[in-house]
Amino acid sequence: MVDLRAKPFYLDDEGVKWVEETFASLSDREKIGQLFCEILWDRPGSNPDKIFEFIEPGAVMYRPFPSKKMYEFSKKVQAQAKVPLLIACNLERGGSGGNGGLIDGTYVASPMGVAATNDPKAAYNLAKVACEEGGACGVNWTFEPIIDIDLNPENPITNVRTFGSDCAKIVEMSKAYIDACRENDFVTSIKHFPGDGVDYRDQHLMVTTNSLSAKDWYDSYGKNYQELIDYGAPTIMCAHIRQPNVTREINPDIKDEDIMPASLSKELMQGVIREKFGFNGLIITDATQMVGFTCSMPRRLAVPTSIENGADMFLFTIDQREDVQYMIDGLRDGILSHERLDEACLRVLALKAMIHLDRKNPLKDESCLKDVKSEEHVAIAKDVADRSITLVKNKENLLPLSPAKTRKIKLIQITNERLPEDGILPEVKLFKELLEKEGFEVSYFKDGKYPDVGYSIAEFKKETDLVIYYANMKVGSNQTTIRITWDDFLGESSPKYVHDLPYLFLSFSNPYHLVDVPMVKTYINAYTSNEYHVRAMVEKLMGRSEFKGVSPVDPFAGLWDTRL
Repeated sequence: MVDLRAKPFYLDDEGVKWVEETFASLSDREKIGQLFCEILWDRPGSNPDKIFEFIEPGAVMYRPFPSKKMYEFSKKVQAQAKVPLLIACNLERGGSGGNGGLIDGTYVASPMGVAATNDPKAAYNLAKVACEEGGACGVNWTFEPIIDIDLNPENPITNVRTFGSDCAKIVEMSKAYIDACRENDFVTSIKHFPGDGVDYRDQHLMVTTNSLSAKDWYDSYGKNYQELIDYGAPTIMCAHIRQPNVTREINPDIKDEDIMPASLSKELMQGVIREKFGFNGLIITDATQMVGFTCSMPRRLAVPTSIENGADMFLFTIDQREDVQYMIDGLRDGILSHERLDEACLRVLALKAMIHLDRKNPLKDESCLKDVKSEEHVAIAKDVADRSITLVKNKENLLPLSPAKTRKIKLIQITNERLPEDGILPEVKLFKELLEKEGFEVSYFKDGKYPDVGYSIAEFKKETDLVIYYANMKVGSNQTTIRITWDDFLGESSPKYVHDLPYLFLSFSNPYHLVDVPMVKTYINAYTSNEYHVRAMVEKLMGRSEFKGVSPVDPFAGLWDTRL
């Protein structure tokens, strides 16, 4: 069932020999170990030895770590492994700068920001930074590119994590990302099959649904997966998302209550990915602590069933001893067949040989840590920032800004981020400082009075020439919405007085905020909140740099009033 010499592995004689000999040396228990990808956190008392307490896993995944510590952990786990480990990380934004990867890495941009450059070279450079900085720390597998289609503006997870809503652009950007990873012996994973971005709910909190008709799915999500499989994508991550119409096409007799999310679905993993799309690579589940997985069936059954129904690797354990025992018991009880165990294990080993873990040191020399946030990588981040920021509305001829026209600025921060003690994000402080250097007087709206009983609009206008919003509503796990919630019930910080004062809305994350502020006449999307985008934004606001970004989605969210 596994062709070691074919796409995506393309193993030579030496690689095939290593896989076959390594496989033959493993007991069933050791084969089961190869199916698990464990998780490592940078937390007090975190110990890399713990992942070997009950079994040797085939892979580990890092959550945000400082680069030096990540390197040290990689060194420790690889030294203990009988079979070299795959080491994964979410590197969707470059080295990430704490956004899922290296805390001190280069935060280049969100995938949507990269897509807004309209240049696949930017996606290539995003992956280049990810590979060089992650690779310096021992990482060899990035759970990217995300090929979800951003069809629903209300989805709280996809959003700027995607390359947008245009299938051709998504594929073009993804191929460029894969190209850079191939050149760096890095494994990629296209996700989240069968595709997020249709539902407005979060699979971290429930099983969600891709509700497209079978035809529409095959013409969009399916087409993207087929094209990238043909391009040689080595792994696919299956999400806790149902696709009932495609499932019924494969199995017309299935009952509604038996339709499983992709991570547990034989119809989707075997019937579509393997048989229809001809995928020979590795299938991994999404994180199995997520509610979309845990609520689908008893865990003692779900653990072995995920492998039996088509997955080759199981992402994370809740309790390692318990979950591994569920897999062992499943093999004993016939829930998991020996055939599927062997096939899955062979794919894990083939993936390792594909990136030459069979013949080279899995770790680079520690001197490679100098690549983390190198001048070259920072230059890439600055370039993406310059080319991605998108002017969506400019109906008042407010731009460029000038202290002569709008010297007194009230600044409003909108965010769902954890705030420092003073309540202001570092990027917002930087934005304020840069405006002040340009000659503006900037104060925070929350520090002053606003029109109310005893304080008139006329008085407010005497000390306010312009209101600027800095919005940074980030996508993230366990959210139900990324809409704006104003501080008080009458929305005093909202754009209430657009006919009395000019308002400028800058979104540094969610590109759909016009849904909540359709009355604003000047609106800009930046897709990423970091130092590079803040500095580039000020250059554009002052008219020293043109707006070059091309929106990868409809920022008006299909509403007529957002265009007014």
